[in-house]
Amino acid sequence: MARVTAPVTIVGCQGCGACLLTCPTHAIRPTPGGLLVRAQACTGCLECLEICPVDAIHVTGTDPCGGTR
Repeated sequence: MARVTAPVTIVGCQGCGACLLTCPTHAIRPTPGGLLVRAQACTGCLECLEICPVDAIHVTGTDPCGGTR
């Protein structure tokens, strides 16, 4: 099975939870060390990036659909 990479990374999160509430697939999960983006669930919609008030979410450049969107 190929490793799937989420199209976003989270750096500098302040813990407001906006992305958790916005993600339509619930791909972002809280962990003791910060937030985790579950690559298998992330569709790359970037709604989390739009809602983040501190710009902590960044596009990695990987398209999970292989450029089919």
